[in-house]
Amino acid sequence: MWNIFSKEFKGFFSGWTGLIVPVVFLAVSGLFLWLMDGNFNILYSAYAELTPFFDLAPWLLMFLIPAIGMRALSAEYRTGTIEIILTKPLRVFSLVSGKWLAVWIFVLFVLLPTLVYVYTIERLALPGNRPDAGIIIAGYMGLILLSAVFGAVSVYVSASTEGQMAAYLGGVFLNFLIFYGLHGLGNFNLFGSADFYLRSTSLMNVYEHFGKGLIYLGDVAWMLFWTIIFLLLAVWQVKKHRR
Repeated sequence: MWNIFSKEFKGFFSGWTGLIVPVVFLAVSGLFLWLMDGNFNILYSAYAELTPFFDLAPWLLMFLIPAIGMRALSAEYRTGTIEIILTKPLRVFSLVSGKWLAVWIFVLFVLLPTLVYVYTIERLALPGNRPDAGIIIAGYMGLILLSAVFGAVSVYVSASTEGQMAAYLGGVFLNFLIFYGLHGLGNFNLFGSADFYLRSTSLMNVYEHFGKGLIYLGDVAWMLFWTIIFLLLAVWQVKKHRR
């Protein structure tokens, strides 16, 4: 697994991904948080907090993580190298988890420069109005866990197709579906009392708890559950391709 991870992670920095993705993420988030009018602008907030960033980041990562993970396995299918890899003494789960780990760690690398936002609001805050460190830590924890889910989804979709564009679009759609889908379905009020449970189990609702500084063991487990499920689905797809 570690050899796969190392090769894949280094590959991000030998192409456009290692440069373009961090720049796009920081540029777009910076525009929304500091320059553009709207609910995400931190300067319009009455408090020194990063809540607008934590509200915005999932929607950006929903589009960017599939761009990182779309080549994970689809490129191996297209070039035929998957057959060579699978002839080696390597478990399919190790292959998939190595690919996913590279995507996830790279996303954390993309998020790392956003710590400058923490420094900025610290400097902008008035005396006695310092940012709540607990909310910031919990917010980043939620982003890290959500990135793991989005990464697993992207690797699964990449394992399901040879086309990179199909892998990207499928990853974006599926990430949107699992993040907002249950919440949006519950808002239609079609299922009576079940609507509440649909909203409460949606990843969007779970993630919002972290943004409020609330870390529940059940929320962490729910994020990990989705990550493992999509990794297992990716393993199943690779094994099906091998047959």
